[in-house]
Amino acid sequence: MAPASAEGEALPAAERSFDVLQRAAAALCRSLPETERPPLKLMSLHIWAISHGVATLFAQGDLQARKVPMSPEEILESAMLIYLKGLGILPGAKSDGAR
Repeated sequence: MAPASAEGEALPAAERSFDVLQRAAAALCRSLPETERPPLKLMSLHIWAISHGVATLFAQGDLQARKVPMSPEEILESAMLIYLKGLGILPGAKSDGAR
């Protein structure tokens, strides 16, 4: 565990990072009608959780026992494409009738 002073310094950095994530989510959602926009904080938490999950799987070596044909970056990118298409933010989304 990090010393209390290090934890205290990390908290503002973490909050700034999450703020950047929320602003990016807001920018992505601008193209959606206001009534169809997801809650930005929830969307940011989803993206953070997906990113954290991929990073944790690779950092802890949980995937070393398996042959994974993709890099962590490719897995994260494909997960985000699926997520953003599902929200209707990217072309090919469910609202476009594509599957």
